[in-house]
Amino acid sequence: MPLPFDATLKDLVKNHLADWLAVLGESAADPIQVLTPDLSTVSAFADIVLRLGEHLLHIDFQSGADARLPRRVLMYNTLLFDHYELPVHSIVILLHSRADRSDLTGTVSYEGRPGRGGLVFRFELLRLWEVPIQVLLQGGLGTLPLAPLGQVPEGATPEEVMPGAIERLRERIHAEASPLEAAKLVTAAFLLTGLRFPRTLTFQWFQGESAMMESDTYLYILEQGEAKGEVKEARKFLLRQGRKRFGKDDENVRAALESITDLERLERMGERLLEVSSWQELLQTS
Repeated sequence: MPLPFDATLKDLVKNHLADWLAVLGESAADPIQVLTPDLSTVSAFADIVLRLGEHLLHIDFQSGADARLPRRVLMYNTLLFDHYELPVHSIVILLHSRADRSDLTGTVSYEGRPGRGGLVFRFELLRLWEVPIQVLLQGGLGTLPLAPLGQVPEGATPEEVMPGAIERLRERIHAEASPLEAAKLVTAAFLLTGLRFPRTLTFQWFQGESAMMESDTYLYILEQGEAKGEVKEARKFLLRQGRKRFGKDDENVRAALESITDLERLERMGERLLEVSSWQELLQTS
């Protein structure tokens, strides 16, 4: 599902493509194209889509457990393949162990009638807490903000390792990035650290950075602004794709969509687009 810091992660990928491709094991030899479609079918929900030569790379970030995740990834993958007619490799990056599930295997498979056809779909899973923090600290600047989510050395606790790790992270960013880029990278690291640790510790470890980053008000405004943007994009997605499926909408349909502010409900509606046959049936999604 969309995250309150989704925009931060998307910007990190788009502005530091080579760093992210290195972490994901992809080659940067081919020309790279960031696809921000007029993909009315997927742009509202798919996090990042890159064209790498003759295949697409779809990256999805996940911070919490979601039983629908494999089906959503299958939907994105299929819609992208249909739109671009290119093979699609989907990678789901799990940002926190709470996003994991015992049944999350990276596979969706079923048979409608055994032995007479079915489907097997596979996607890649990257569990960040299994990536050594030292690897992330030594990587490119674009993936450096992920370091606080990495695996700490055996025998140590995250609280013991993190002050030194974050100090090293900050030193590298300020030494290697321009002041403007450094501010963006440190802010990204600050927000992602808050995914794993209480705000009190996060503020302590980043003490001395911009006063804006030490403000609860700033974080609230940031999170609310991104959430509103995701809701707006989700409504846009439903209108565009719904027009293709059901025909022209009317004022009642638009008003009904505008009244829905629950992002998860809008996302469930997006999943049902291929299953329902009318605007009315879609809007009945709870």
